[in-house]
Amino acid sequence: MFESDGLQVLDAPWDLDDFAGSVLHPDAMLPPVPEEPAGDAEQWLAWVGGEIDAEIAAADPMERFAREFGRPASPDELERFAPASLERAAAAQDRAVGAFRVRSGADAGWIAALLDAHEASVADLTVRFGPQVATSDRLGGFAFTNTIALLTRTDPRRVAHQVRTALTLRDRLPRTWAVFQAGDTTWPRAEKAVARFEGLDEQHWAAYDLEASRIVRDSTRVRADLRRMRERLQDDTAAQRARTTFQRRTTVLEAGPDAGAAFVVEGLATDWLPRSEAIQRLAVAAHGTDPLGRTVAQLRHDITRRVFDLGLEAFEASAAAGGEVVPARTRVQVALTITVPALGWLGRTREQAVLAGYGPIPMELAKAYAGQATSFVRVLTDPVTGVRLTMDRTARKPPTDLDRWVRIRDGRTRFPGRTTPAHLADIDHAREWQDDGFTDEDNLIVLDRPAHNAKSVGLFTDELLQNGIVRIGDPWGHVFEDPPDDPMDPAPSAPVTGTPPPVDPPCPF
Repeated sequence: MFESDGLQVLDAPWDLDDFAGSVLHPDAMLPPVPEEPAGDAEQWLAWVGGEIDAEIAAADPMERFAREFGRPASPDELERFAPASLERAAAAQDRAVGAFRVRSGADAGWIAALLDAHEASVADLTVRFGPQVATSDRLGGFAFTNTIALLTRTDPRRVAHQVRTALTLRDRLPRTWAVFQAGDTTWPRAEKAVARFEGLDEQHWAAYDLEASRIVRDSTRVRADLRRMRERLQDDTAAQRARTTFQRRTTVLEAGPDAGAAFVVEGLATDWLPRSEAIQRLAVAAHGTDPLGRTVAQLRHDITRRVFDLGLEAFEASAAAGGEVVPARTRVQVALTITVPALGWLGRTREQAVLAGYGPIPMELAKAYAGQATSFVRVLTDPVTGVRLTMDRTARKPPTDLDRWVRIRDGRTRFPGRTTPAHLADIDHAREWQDDGFTDEDNLIVLDRPAHNAKSVGLFTDELLQNGIVRIGDPWGHVFEDPPDDPMDPAPSAPVTGTPPPVDPPCPF
């Protein structure tokens, strides 16, 4: 043993008794340490450590807590230090189940209160704006769902879905609604019952409700049991329902984190299952011989992208020859709009590039796509603040360059809580043109079409502040603010080249 700044440090050979008395707390309870057996030293040390952990775990909880934290434990803290036991595990599970039931009851209360607020709000808007505006499936519904979403920090699409689902559940599935309101099932299970109910003939509603109320309460396979029950009730209309599914076919691009996205195809299983199986087989066949060492999942993605690209080329050629239902047009030009700050490109600031319709992407990815770009648009900014200099306009419709700049600046709709990308939204005068609003960047913002329409009929007001914040007022007196996305970094104080400009000699006269 030797001393180092007052701390005793072990020196080989180890003395476990000396180690226990000097490094550990003097009151620490250690099991008797056996002599090291012949064999693997690591196994022996692991066994000793396990015995020490077991001995400490079996110690009195109050003593363990006081020794570790230097004070008595509260009842909640003491519970966490109790010795492991079957009884303690069972009690903890009971508490978790109890908390889950409390949450189910809270969900039932929330949904009932949401419906009450929805109906009261629509009635109020009907009186003030008329039924053409106020109905739940029109701008009045938009105003209500977005107000609730902003007040509860919830996605407005989620609120709208909850309202629609709850109305169906309450008005068309009263038995299932009663089970939910009693706290005997959860909201997600009730949602599944409504999802399977959609499209069912009215003559089967009562029978479906009776069975669904039992399934959502008792079943451990809710989705499968609801599907089988519905098929039994309406087996004679399977073809018609398949045609309805076909009519709802669509594709959706869902933005994800870290420059990712999911391309979702919704349609008939008979159409997409064989195509998915074909891609899977190609990916599995290529997996063993792929020189890049890609996984099967990565190969599925890359093969799908390649098939998509080849298919687009073949489709355009076929359309040009008159072989497709889509009339032949000028070749489709798919464009990616990427805003790349020049100083970020040069590595002088830490700004990220921004992909229109998505958001920030790594600068390396932007550079890779820039190498394939066919054109660039330069946007000049103030050299100190990084903000474009104001452009005064007198025309109502913004010119092309101003329109493009406002979309680049905002990047998305400025209605709080909504995420429509700027290139799919409208340019709006914060102060209306007919109210002497100017067409310049200080009075123009990007609004998605539903928000723009709601503002135009007077349901909302908006104001663009000098600091870039958009202030939105709803019909019930609430005011919400939407700050701009992270502003571009200002230009660095040092010149980009790092070399100061030459100093002119003094004027000789």
